[in-house]
Amino acid sequence: MQIEQEMTPSGAASFSSAGVANAPGVVATVVVCQPAPHLPEVLSSLAAQDYPNLQVVVLVVGADESALTVTSGVVAETVPAAHVRQIGGNPGFGPAANSVLRLVEGDSGFFLLMHDDVALDPGAVTAMVEEVYRSNAGIVGPKLVEWDDPRVLQVVGYDADRLGVLDSDIEPGEIDQEQHDAVRDVFVVPSACLLIRADLFRTLGGFEPTIDFHGDDVDLCWRAHASGARVVAVPAARARHVGGLRERRPDIAHERKSDSHRVTTVAVMTGGLRLPWTLAIMLAETVVETILLIVRGRIAQATARVSTMASLLANVSRIVARRRRVRGHRHVPDHEVFELQVKGSVRWRRWLRTRKGAVSSLGADTDQRTRRRSSLASAGYLVLAALFVIGARDVITGGVARVGSFLPIPSPRTLLSDVMSGWWSQG
Repeated sequence: MQIEQEMTPSGAASFSSAGVANAPGVVATVVVCQPAPHLPEVLSSLAAQDYPNLQVVVLVVGADESALTVTSGVVAETVPAAHVRQIGGNPGFGPAANSVLRLVEGDSGFFLLMHDDVALDPGAVTAMVEEVYRSNAGIVGPKLVEWDDPRVLQVVGYDADRLGVLDSDIEPGEIDQEQHDAVRDVFVVPSACLLIRADLFRTLGGFEPTIDFHGDDVDLCWRAHASGARVVAVPAARARHVGGLRERRPDIAHERKSDSHRVTTVAVMTGGLRLPWTLAIMLAETVVETILLIVRGRIAQATARVSTMASLLANVSRIVARRRRVRGHRHVPDHEVFELQVKGSVRWRRWLRTRKGAVSSLGADTDQRTRRRSSLASAGYLVLAALFVIGARDVITGGVARVGSFLPIPSPRTLLSDVMSGWWSQG
């Protein structure tokens, strides 16, 4: 592949990699928002890669000239051969990363798309490229671990249900003991770091330009599945990841934006025959979740859920336009993509896992207290059942009283007893 330098007032210039015969070209694209303390280590990890045909492009978003100057200085110290470009404004990671389609010519290699807070192990790029050929995959992603403690896992690919909710088998704080080191097909690999075939990325048109933050990876991988490409997690390639976008960007309504992009992607990517049923399930889930949030006093979150569903009506024209674009890339029937998704609800599965984890994490003493509470609760239920039986003894033995009809004629003995007694039972 060839990287073309943008036109400048002084004229146009171009440069290309020397090329290695047996290694397809990989263009690593790092999108930088603000130069952070970890940026030198991110770029140094690319310089330390053992892959022989790797080029680096650093895209600086925003119009801050000081950010461009600082980033250029870091690049000069860590990856002198890298190319730095500035993108006006801050359109988000996906739209910014799409600029590589304009800067790079050729479809024979790969794009390595990265956030500015990911540091790769030296053999990560080689492992991912090898797995692309071994698995005939279109998109692959590494194993992400915590930046400060690489022993702790973050994610090794995501599963997703039909509503676009992501799920991971990794528990919070789980230690990496190679228990997730098998290469496997996943529905989504995080956009924090992914390797994609250049021809596939160009055919799909890159990331969805209307998704700035949250959900860009779900949309891209879902479209890749629909085009017939495999999405694979490669645990042999490891990368440290800072993450924490919510803390770094408190100015963004993260949850509302994430939900809005998720439901819109579902409306765009679900097949026409399955779409009405999927939207009905999504609406029912939203109603139930909204009621539960109101009961728990989380009015703001409940309002966000309702506004998310309402946004579908406001974005009908945009959804229709996106469905038309996707239709040209669909080469796999919708039911085959559906089979790749999690059956049922990810939220329900996650809740069950949380409950099971809470119980299994209890100590021996806590377990004894739990059994004691269970015994007390069982005794209480027995007492309540006994009181119910005693209080309803007349209904149990004599049946329910007649309503709206004549009372049965009592026997002569009962009539005589009622005359002699001052008590009228029917009253």
